[in-house]
Amino acid sequence: MIGPGPWPMLLAGGQVDAAEITPALLQRLVELIGPALARHLLPASDIAVTANDVRQSRLANRFRRADGLRWARHAAVHGIQVVCLKGLAATHLFYPDPDLRIMSDADLLVADANHAKLVRLYQIAGLRFHQVEARSTWGFISDASLLPLTSADGASNIDLHVHPDAWPLHLGLASTDVFAAARLISAGDGEIWVPSITHMLLLSASHAARDLFGPSTAKSLIDAALLLRNYGDEVDWREFEGRLRAGRVEKPVRSFLAILKRLGADTGAVPEHLTQVAGPEFERAVADYAALFPADSSALARARRELLLCAETGVAMRRNWQRLAGLFRPRG
Repeated sequence: MIGPGPWPMLLAGGQVDAAEITPALLQRLVELIGPALARHLLPASDIAVTANDVRQSRLANRFRRADGLRWARHAAVHGIQVVCLKGLAATHLFYPDPDLRIMSDADLLVADANHAKLVRLYQIAGLRFHQVEARSTWGFISDASLLPLTSADGASNIDLHVHPDAWPLHLGLASTDVFAAARLISAGDGEIWVPSITHMLLLSASHAARDLFGPSTAKSLIDAALLLRNYGDEVDWREFEGRLRAGRVEKPVRSFLAILKRLGADTGAVPEHLTQVAGPEFERAVADYAALFPADSSALARARRELLLCAETGVAMRRNWQRLAGLFRPRG
């Protein structure tokens, strides 16, 4: 059985064999979660970051966070409610200092009735759709969000969601469900709407599985571990299981929770049957996290991971059909 590497300390402050945390592993951790959070989670380690590295990391995180809050509040001032998703919500809900967590953009969920109005509002304020190159030859297959909205100077980067996550999750967790259960929290000098704790956990799992439990999901694991440690008793597990089944994400969500448990997170609040996953692909995923993803996965490995761990069989088949069709007519 493969060891969990540095994760027991990262996820729960547990003890780790120092021999498992090599300088190369520490440097890779910094690359994945940033100097500020790496130093916060491993304060006594020999991590090679200076006080200036941490300070610059915190400033960059603060800039991206403040910019996201500015656009969320701009919508609110004009009578449009948005719900902050992913990092913008997690950093204010789970971290003792919101400037610890890195974010590449601000993810905002808007109701269908307000979608066109909000796009016009942002465009009047100076944001424009940024044409990005698809990472794959078949184009885009996700239906969750629009192209990024960016400012002319590139400082603002808004990912405007029309679904909390792409098909099939919104079959079980629609935007209307997220808005109905959202709550208002303090964030800096104002307030923002964030998903309920139950929805946050489900979305963290879904987003991580969509990214095939790869390098970008290290933050999602830490978010979810903090959620379970501090708010696990607030998760409505009956609702959670009902939504994951309706949203056809039972396999990937159970895989996510099992990975958390195996890597040392406090999963005591999670029903035991939701963490019972085994098999060679699960072991490969644990090994990837333990080694902090030293190499890029091959196309075959990604396809295997999706089919065996990150999607129900029918969902994986539909996505592959969309990809095949996209080879002849790429989806924009």
